[in-house]
Amino acid sequence: MTCNICGGDNFVAWRGRPDEQCGECGALARHRIAFAVYQRHLFTLDEQPQNLRVLHLAPEPCLHPALDEVIGTGYLCADASPERYPHAQCLRLFFPGNFNIFPPDYFDAILHNHVLEHIPGHYGDHLMEFTRLLKPGGRMIFSVPGPYLDRLTVEGGENLASDEERLEKFMQEDHFKLLGSDFIEFLENIPGGEVISDGITNDLRASLNVRPNKAPFFIWQKHR
Repeated sequence: MTCNICGGDNFVAWRGRPDEQCGECGALARHRIAFAVYQRHLFTLDEQPQNLRVLHLAPEPCLHPALDEVIGTGYLCADASPERYPHAQCLRLFFPGNFNIFPPDYFDAILHNHVLEHIPGHYGDHLMEFTRLLKPGGRMIFSVPGPYLDRLTVEGGENLASDEERLEKFMQEDHFKLLGSDFIEFLENIPGGEVISDGITNDLRASLNVRPNKAPFFIWQKHR
């Protein structure tokens, strides 16, 4: 078993899960799956990936170098706290107002991996804004914790008084929402596009040292 991002074969425990993290580049299971998804659904959007215009929110250190190499000058990174990502030249963008600097139909792809749960407000507003920015044929490729299909979404963590309350309600101190079954329904019914399969099988997960059914990705493609 090897890491598909860096080629490393040394895996270490992370948060009590054995062999979860690549000992070379630091990639977790969701990052290894992310890169496999990008190879299938991002790099293939154009015969020359250097022609793509891609927005990557909260660019992970293990993924950024490979994406930067493949996409080049069209690769734009952003976060509300760019100082957390010194490896990338991040724009400081706050949701939603700062995203108005981009016109509609601007990006070929928008990437965000475990980001939605950190943004204050309703997930529907976030998704609609991201899809507005996609070109016809463009794709939003992302993942979230869960989602937890046995319950409805709970939001409002930004209104709680302490990290302890957020930890108890949302399972992490800096999470503002816990996404549920209604999130899937909303995504599937966003007008002007459709959800397509990530194409990741459990055999592929096993080859990347990822547990079965772990780290599903969502891909919403705008109609041409």
